[in-house]
Amino acid sequence: MSHSDFDAVIFDLDGTLIDTEVLCNATGVAACGALGHPVSLAFFETLAGIDDARRVALISEHVGAPIDQASFYAEWDRLCSLRFANGIPLKPGVPEIFEIIGSLGLPMAVCTSSRRGPASEKIAAAGFGHWLQAVVTVDDVEQAKPAPAPYLLAAQRLGVDPSRCLAFEDSETGASSAMAAGMRVVQVPDMHPTDGRNAHFIATTLLGGAELAGLRWTPPY
Repeated sequence: MSHSDFDAVIFDLDGTLIDTEVLCNATGVAACGALGHPVSLAFFETLAGIDDARRVALISEHVGAPIDQASFYAEWDRLCSLRFANGIPLKPGVPEIFEIIGSLGLPMAVCTSSRRGPASEKIAAAGFGHWLQAVVTVDDVEQAKPAPAPYLLAAQRLGVDPSRCLAFEDSETGASSAMAAGMRVVQVPDMHPTDGRNAHFIATTLLGGAELAGLRWTPPY
């Protein structure tokens, strides 16, 4: 494949572009404890890739008591913001991947299961918002990942056919969403391994995934 096989590139956010999974899991555990519902880090790590509303429901089920969604969001967001103030680490290959795709003239978007407020905060703190032509959050769709709706909306906002999009994801939930939307999917696993069932290409880095998908650039990075 050459880059002419794609009209746009769409990225997941957490665990794909920014190294926030460990940070957000730790603050999520702390938020649960602050609300009087302690959970283990191992349990919270099983919630990777899903939207926050579903996450709260699963926490409630796990602890056997209702968790007030608004209270959990407020405390989790507060703790995350304190950590984001110290900067957000980027995943390997960022910002090089943006520079490469930008040099090929392909528009880019982020498609995330984060809520709009936290997503905007993270993108601003990471400093790559100027590369993006669209950002789709869980607040923009009725069905979250793994449904195809988020990726279909991202393609729509970029004005391209989903089948002409290259998607980068880390989680099974996100990869299956992009696959269901009819996109070419590169999965770069973060905290959890994959068997590759929901991706066309498996890579250890974004740049490696771009090469596997057939993107070509000069000079090489």
